[in-house]
Amino acid sequence: MMMKCLIVDDEEMAIKVLESHIEKVSTLEIVATCANALEAFAALQEHSVDIMFLDIQMPRMSGFGLLKTLPHYPQVIITTAHRDYALESYEFVVTDYLLKPISFERFLKSLTKVKSPDAKPMVEKVRQVVESQEQSPAFFYVRSNRQFIKINLEEVQYIESLRNHVTIVTDNHKHTTLTSIGEMEEKLPPQHFLRIHRGFIVAIARIQQFTQSAVIIAGQELPIGSLYKKTVLDRLSKYLF
Repeated sequence: MMMKCLIVDDEEMAIKVLESHIEKVSTLEIVATCANALEAFAALQEHSVDIMFLDIQMPRMSGFGLLKTLPHYPQVIITTAHRDYALESYEFVVTDYLLKPISFERFLKSLTKVKSPDAKPMVEKVRQVVESQEQSPAFFYVRSNRQFIKINLEEVQYIESLRNHVTIVTDNHKHTTLTSIGEMEEKLPPQHFLRIHRGFIVAIARIQQFTQSAVIIAGQELPIGSLYKKTVLDRLSKYLF
């Protein structure tokens, strides 16, 4: 059974990230996207919604302000760049609290807390999505110099954005192709690759060292962007002993 989703956020990029994540889960369907709380109020009157992905800081009315106006509301997953509202969110019995930037891995984890229309958690569906990610091919092709070149995932060190191009740095070559780093991020298996900056995606297994502000791969220091810092450090902390 499809679960209907509503995205409420005043940042276009944040909406695109959630749209990309939701599209990867076959039992989720987006019924509307809203740029502010007033649009969301109207959308909730028009559509049946199972999950609302809700930003907090928005013009005219906050996400919490919206919830206060509703006698009943769907399951709510807060999506914000600010951790300061976590305590207040408990007053509204939200399903989960996601800090931006939201990785697909963290998004999937939030779905395990969601109740489907038959009152069962979505754990099984999440498991299927994770398994499909794990079974993805160990290579991909890119177009470079009028050729399609095969690149093995295990050889990729990192990917750098150059406006509307990206350069894929492997053990022995650099390949430049016409695509965006956002498109690369969507297609690469999230269990092996990590966005650390607006301009960089890295292969986790190739990170030799890291600090609070950078990672080092093959002697090359790559910066960790401020918007990605928490996600990156949380992810890498899983490998600490």
